[in-house]
Amino acid sequence: MSHTIDFSEEEIAAVREQADREHLSGREERVANLARLGLWDASRLTFNERGMKIKAILIGDPNSSEAELAVMFPYLFGEHNSEQKAKLEQRLLELSLAWVTERGFVFLNARGHKVMRDVYWLRH
Repeated sequence: MSHTIDFSEEEIAAVREQADREHLSGREERVANLARLGLWDASRLTFNERGMKIKAILIGDPNSSEAELAVMFPYLFGEHNSEQKAKLEQRLLELSLAWVTERGFVFLNARGHKVMRDVYWLRH
């Protein structure tokens, strides 16, 4: 992450937290923090240009790898029991596509959401 030199650790952490936890509770506090740091566009209800640059760095390569797609397809569309789901979630974690909540649930991170959108696009 050599491009992160232009951004503070606090800015990077705030963008990562919002990108990873976008659909979880506490959004108001995260948005307030992003606004305080000058990373939020309130009129568009999303990151501003600076926030988007940090998010792009966090997401990384704009192209999903074969390994990322190979795990995301069955994770999203496959029928699986709890053991198979756990193996898929472990693979997501190994590929840095997900994170584990304080309660032990696995959620996609910013990169995982990007790969998920690619899978939906490829499927349709």
